[in-house]
Amino acid sequence: MLLQTLFMVVCGLTAVTAQRVLALPDPKSCAKRVKHALWTDPLGNTHNYFFSWLHPATASLEVDWLDARNVCRRHCMDAVSLETLQENEFIKQQLARYGVKYIWTSGRKCDFDGCNRADLQPTIVNGWFWSGSEAKVPPTDQRALGDWSNTGGDGRPQPDNREDDEGEPCLAILNNFYNDGIKWHDVACSHEKPFICEDSEQLLNFVRSRNPEVPL
Repeated sequence: MLLQTLFMVVCGLTAVTAQRVLALPDPKSCAKRVKHALWTDPLGNTHNYFFSWLHPATASLEVDWLDARNVCRRHCMDAVSLETLQENEFIKQQLARYGVKYIWTSGRKCDFDGCNRADLQPTIVNGWFWSGSEAKVPPTDQRALGDWSNTGGDGRPQPDNREDDEGEPCLAILNNFYNDGIKWHDVACSHEKPFICEDSEQLLNFVRSRNPEVPL
């Protein structure tokens, strides 16, 4: 039931982007995808990561949230999903190591058609999910389970949805932007930032099933 629910949420996200849609993976690009780091989670699963600022073709590239996801997705990856505090710490270490000011993650608030369900209310607390993996982000009022900043542009704890025109439904990591350390912030999706990609088992399996001859 949870997977079905999350699938419906992701479908709604695709629809809300109107003319801009999620990219499909390109088998040749997937086979040649660049891997800057490998991390093994507590369960023994390995994850490959791409850091946009380390690759010559994207070193100076800053894009909005959807474009970040699509660059990743064409290579059988997706914007990074921080499903554990251990993975979150690993990613924060990379921002600190390279002095990166901010990055996009795949985090998204459900604020489109289909998000009016009772279990998602209020969406600023219960409506966040990792679109790259379809996993839910813990409720934002359970501070120990996430890494939301205690401040922002208006001095309020994150997420605060402070931008009036389009809101702030996308999740970025900011590096001490408000003298708050390396923390999660809700940000308008139109902002342009570097990004981290992470292998997507869903997309890798999609390509494997249709292109078994392609080495991944």
